[in-house]
Amino acid sequence: MSIPFEMVGKLTIGKESEKFNPYEEKKYESGWQKRSLKFNAICGDNRHMLVVDGGCFQDGHGDVYLFSKGSVNNNGKRIKGSNFTIPFKERFTSSKLAEVAEFKKFVIDLEKPNRRYLLKGLADKIHEGTSATDEELRAVGLTAESEVTEALEKSENRRREFVTEWDYAEFIKKLIDSGKYKDKKFRIKGNLEYTYSDKKERFYSNFIPTRIYLVNDDEVESSTATFELLYNKESLDDCSIEEKGKYYINGYVFDYDKQRKDNIPCPVTVALPTPSKDTDEKTKKTTELYVKQFTVADDTWKQLGVIVNLLNGAQKVEIDESMLTEFQQDMILLGELTLDDIRKELGGSVYGDRIQENQFMKLSRGYSKGRQDTVYQDEDFVIKQIENDEVPEEVEDLFDDDEL
Repeated sequence: MSIPFEMVGKLTIGKESEKFNPYEEKKYESGWQKRSLKFNAICGDNRHMLVVDGGCFQDGHGDVYLFSKGSVNNNGKRIKGSNFTIPFKERFTSSKLAEVAEFKKFVIDLEKPNRRYLLKGLADKIHEGTSATDEELRAVGLTAESEVTEALEKSENRRREFVTEWDYAEFIKKLIDSGKYKDKKFRIKGNLEYTYSDKKERFYSNFIPTRIYLVNDDEVESSTATFELLYNKESLDDCSIEEKGKYYINGYVFDYDKQRKDNIPCPVTVALPTPSKDTDEKTKKTTELYVKQFTVADDTWKQLGVIVNLLNGAQKVEIDESMLTEFQQDMILLGELTLDDIRKELGGSVYGDRIQENQFMKLSRGYSKGRQDTVYQDEDFVIKQIENDEVPEEVEDLFDDDEL
């Protein structure tokens, strides 16, 4: 099962150190070479590391494994796509590139949102013999009809599609290093992938981006993921309500394991904040409703699709009386100051402790009826050992670097 994520934020590459190398290329005696890029998405108060790994043979031989788009035959019957390959050397020129399914592409689009759509509409309008208005031209940053064709060509060139992570990683690095988009925001889509180390008996997670789109400067920064969360009667933890004001749901998601060539259960914890005393009744009832969804009375396993906020950093919190000095509290009691006065003076909010958690946001699409029953048993959530866990000498051990 894929675990999709979506982020809106700025892109940066971290500084290189003895323990951390954000971009590296390694060559092996077999002729294989690997390229790895680790870069950051700064989404408001949160910082997430994204990873792109790709490889190829140094002499350019070998194939790229792809999947074709679905189609409809002459009888109107839908035909599923299928696997196919192209030579690595033809990854930019092959005539079969037009057949590649969207989910097998890696895309970067540096055009302003909606501008290409408007340019295409203008080009069609002019081709049909209708003149473009001054307002329509201004909307795409042009002054004359004669500029439309060239502007459309440049716009289409701002969309780059790749079929290998090798080229994708290189382009992203060049994009960030150029500095041209330093203060620009992007929408990043991809999949959260879990990897299990049998040697260390530990899970690792990586955000793998597949789509990067330029967005408007006023776009709200955010970072979310969608889990198909599986849980049972042991999952709901209410022990931290008084201390942290949160329920914790300790469940699982299934993700594909390349070594086992099968899906494995990956532990995931989702935090469900409890409303404060002065919260409105609607919010309190909504929280109670979600708690009931995560409460299981029997020995079955339930499934619920949830969208979570990905928190990773010190979060801004509104100033309340518990944060005030004794003097400030006395001034409020005497009526010399109000809490709003102090909030205005201090900027309204302060940064709290660093938080790294998956905070419940809402139900995902397809779960308007609530949780679903499953046929899973407890034994389905036990990871089976691999009989042959040997790692080839020329394959890098991804688990040596705790920076991941």
